[in-house]
Amino acid sequence: MEQTYFINGEETKVEINSNTDELISVSLDGKTFDFKVHHRDGGTTYLQDGNDVIALNSYEIDGKRHVFANGATVIVEKKGLKREGAAESEGSLLSPMPGKIFKVLKSEGEEVTKGDTVLILEAMKMEHAIKATADGKVKKICFKEGELVTGGVQLVEIE
Repeated sequence: MEQTYFINGEETKVEINSNTDELISVSLDGKTFDFKVHHRDGGTTYLQDGNDVIALNSYEIDGKRHVFANGATVIVEKKGLKREGAAESEGSLLSPMPGKIFKVLKSEGEEVTKGDTVLILEAMKMEHAIKATADGKVKKICFKEGELVTGGVQLVEIE
């Protein structure tokens, strides 16, 4: 059954075709992606994509599903859910999980475009790009390189 979700703020039609111990198959806006399940280890699913093995993790933070794969983070929200607190967090980039600020790529006062990587968080032995969710100017960078952060804390404020 096809459902509509917001994936990184973009409305997307999603259909889960299969989610078994052998195969995960999803269709995004009509394009199908099939992955053989290599193995599962705790909360991590390892998917076979050609010759590559992809580690896939997901966590629920503030009512949003954060999915991590190959250093990329995707935020998934089901369409129609009330997005409480959206106004107060508008322009805030939150830490998806505990980790260490690996590299800060933008400076306070610098203009950013939606999708620009603002900083890189090192967590779970992977680098996670924290990207601007809207066009704007970096108002505040809340942590310095090397500092440890918990999940769900504000990393950057964009105005």
